[in-house]
Amino acid sequence: MRRYIFVIIALVFSLLNAVDYHTASGRNVRSTMRDTLFYYHTNTDDQHWFGSDSWAVKFEFNEFYPEIDSLAYQAEGANIFIPGVGGSDPLTIKLCEDRYGQPLIHPDSLLFSQTLQTAEIQYQDWNYIQFSNTITDTTLWLVVDYPTNTTEQFISASAVGGMQSYFINNGYYYSMFSISYDSEFLFSLQGRFLTEGTDLDLVSIDWEGEFLPGNSIHPKFTIKNNSDIPVSASYIIPLLEDPNDAIELVYTADSTSCQQIDLPVLNANETYVFDVSDSLMYILPDRASQYQFAAELFCETDSLTQNNTIENEFQIYIEVLENLMIENAVQLNSSNSDNIWSVQASVLDTSNCILLNYFADLNDEPFYNDDSYERYHYYDLMGFPATIVGGNEKLLGYTSQYSAQLTELYNIAFSNSTFISNDTCYAYYNEMGNVGFSYEIENTETLLFDEFINDLTLRVGVIENVENEPGIPADTNIPVFTYLIAEVDAAQFLDNSTISDTVLFNMNDDYTTINNNQDNCEIVYWLQNDETKEIFHVNKLPFIEFQPGLVSLDEDEIPKTEYSMHIFPNPCKTTESMNISFFLSKSIQSAELKIYNIKGQLVKTIIQEPTSQNVSFIWNGKNNVNKQVSSGIYLMQIKAEANGKEYKYHKKSLLIR
Repeated sequence: MRRYIFVIIALVFSLLNAVDYHTASGRNVRSTMRDTLFYYHTNTDDQHWFGSDSWAVKFEFNEFYPEIDSLAYQAEGANIFIPGVGGSDPLTIKLCEDRYGQPLIHPDSLLFSQTLQTAEIQYQDWNYIQFSNTITDTTLWLVVDYPTNTTEQFISASAVGGMQSYFINNGYYYSMFSISYDSEFLFSLQGRFLTEGTDLDLVSIDWEGEFLPGNSIHPKFTIKNNSDIPVSASYIIPLLEDPNDAIELVYTADSTSCQQIDLPVLNANETYVFDVSDSLMYILPDRASQYQFAAELFCETDSLTQNNTIENEFQIYIEVLENLMIENAVQLNSSNSDNIWSVQASVLDTSNCILLNYFADLNDEPFYNDDSYERYHYYDLMGFPATIVGGNEKLLGYTSQYSAQLTELYNIAFSNSTFISNDTCYAYYNEMGNVGFSYEIENTETLLFDEFINDLTLRVGVIENVENEPGIPADTNIPVFTYLIAEVDAAQFLDNSTISDTVLFNMNDDYTTINNNQDNCEIVYWLQNDETKEIFHVNKLPFIEFQPGLVSLDEDEIPKTEYSMHIFPNPCKTTESMNISFFLSKSIQSAELKIYNIKGQLVKTIIQEPTSQNVSFIWNGKNNVNKQVSSGIYLMQIKAEANGKEYKYHKKSLLIR
């Protein structure tokens, strides 16, 4: 048995050596393409793969709509995105049948083949290849023969999935998923599904007018009849909502309500654009708000309804975004990391940009820390360097286009607005290093959806401004993220207009400075949506602005407005039990302890229902399925409720054998 395991490991290792990748720009490369495009990727250029001469995507149409027993696709052409700025080899596109999970690539069996010479290839762009005739099947392979190398000829992929994308090695096509890579190549098919009966497709919704307070806006619908017969008696029901109520669609002529939009007869295989800007409109309230729009296309005879719904979200924020957060996942002694720091110094305005550098590689001691590692995984990053602009825009790797791309994202981010209207913060400390950091963030104008608020987290962390240290360029200031003090959800926005709290940490015990100078440290706090990753507010407070006094007592005499957390023993041996105690000045109604490992995975949940100001948890070192966890660093997160208010606190512990 061990021999077989060794053979499997050796095979996977050899396949990993067969292909490799560069991290790409992370830019969205979606262009205006037909509605009947079929693809598995996300239209994002995340990775550039090389090391093989043939690449493929397996299109399994039956699995796309599993509730339909047999679903064929009529392919009319293909789209291939080719990165790089040039090349010296032609590219051949083949359409193949499936044969026992492999493409049937024998020349006599090809369904289609065409070669693009180097002068015909559109580099850093989509290449559309029209098939000589339509080809119909339930499974098709799109194979691209293209010699790749490390310098200019790559294949582009999105960092998602991996089960449909393949590369050839020793005459066999292996899926990216089989070698543990989440990569789907930017190959697509154009055509249409063949279904019994009718098939209408709500392709897109565009808008006339701007989403601004008090404006009138008009939806414009694009609909395609994929059927071979005309379709009648179809209609659209649109719904626009803000957090308070639905916004009525009204007729322009008399302002009466319109519940549904009746459509004329739709001819076979025709695409229609219904522009109702002359007859129908929404009138937006004269205030800042979020909006959700949904439109559904109805037809009794429609046999494929999965493509009949489109949903959009819109935000009308009127507050100015004062600061932008730029995050870098970097490495010491790396020319690529040095390059992005030098470019950022020339592009970014330090008066409105707050920079954080994450050192998530264990080899980067003393810059490495667990919290940087967690942030690296929070963004699902796969390599160094990477730059995150405003939380939701990624630049992966360093390329010659990095400066232009960063400049573009920087300018776009500052053209955006936010719902945060004001914030204040202050911090007090004592001679023992105890710090109480208080903040209040305010939203006075904008209506927000509850589900949006529930996805918001306010994070508080420490950065240290480091320069003239081994591994970083001389005379370069690197703000290093060192410690995540707290993560607090924004549930207070559900009931009022502010998020406010005080979080505690110790400057001497909770983290280690790099150059032993706390005057170079700052608290950074930011409000982030954990679904979209967008950051709506960020600010910082230097340690030199901390005030002495409020926490000048011993830890067991902290003023009644404070709370504290203790772990004993820490470090803890796996043969012992760990006691985690929590004190709050108010009576605690409920308390929950969640324990996470260094990868951010939930290991154990313990719930208590105390009736006093103290609560204690005992952890025996076992997970939720009663198995002993391994040695390592664990994050203890206590969430306590007192008088309707929720408190969160974090502290690290070390479990050793």
